[in-house]
Amino acid sequence: MSSDGPAWGERPEPDEPPPAAAPAPRYPTYPGQAPEATARGGQQHAAPVPSGPSPALPIAPPVAPVAEPAGWWIRVAAAFVDFLVPFALTCVPFVAGFVVAFSGSRYDEATDTFTDVEPGGFVITGLAVVAFLALDAWNRGLRVGYRGESLGKQLVGVRIVRRDGTVTGALEGFFRWMISLFLQWTFVGLLVDLLWPLGNDAKQTIHDLAVGTFPIRT
Repeated sequence: MSSDGPAWGERPEPDEPPPAAAPAPRYPTYPGQAPEATARGGQQHAAPVPSGPSPALPIAPPVAPVAEPAGWWIRVAAAFVDFLVPFALTCVPFVAGFVVAFSGSRYDEATDTFTDVEPGGFVITGLAVVAFLALDAWNRGLRVGYRGESLGKQLVGVRIVRRDGTVTGALEGFFRWMISLFLQWTFVGLLVDLLWPLGNDAKQTIHDLAVGTFPIRT
């Protein structure tokens, strides 16, 4: 009787082990990296190199072309108009407050003071000052931030933008106005901030440099 298995008393032949799988290639993890050597025999498996030119890296969007900077004289004209706007609206209550305060007062030469002063007049004057600052903050701060121009700059054709040509936004516009107000609180700060554009080609003031804005012609 025939059988496919081994005869009686014979040792069965062991099965041949399967062939070892080839080690997986180690490809580079970033452009230009050399492939690493494998663990067996120090052999190297080079990564397949694609034919043709290598893919180009992404390029940042181009910066907007530089516009013509706004000249010094035209910026002075815009600043003068911007001052006149809140001044014209608040000068009457400002003066009226002093009139109310001192109209019924008397000057005492012995003490060198005024007596019978009406306190309500100082309240009116104080409110006029607050109104002046609020109008100036809206015109030269918030409006410049979200529109790029105050009333005076709009009249003379000046726009305040970032380097890429966009407006700063209301918050940065208000911060820019705060810096200018701080500089212009003293005569020296006002003079330095006013004359600073004469020393640079971009015609930037100090408060322009602080927030990275540029005055351009429209």
